[in-house]
Amino acid sequence: MLTFKRIKIQATVETEPKLVPEDEIDGALDTLRDRLKQLDLVILSIEPKEVAPIEPSEPSRDDPWSMRGQPVG
Repeated sequence: MLTFKRIKIQATVETEPKLVPEDEIDGALDTLRDRLKQLDLVILSIEPKEVAPIEPSEPSRDDPWSMRGQPVG
């Protein structure tokens, strides 16, 4: 005879960082909700995180495509 247990699974979902205009964030969240709903999953809460900006690397003096870090052309 099979034994059953009632369980609930709680998970965290994370996307890759991407640039999204502020007026499109709600649409991105709606898309995520729809995709999760197709998997019979429900969003309980959303915690947006701001990702630190990427600092540009220091230009090299040996870079033939720039002069003092500015593009040449």
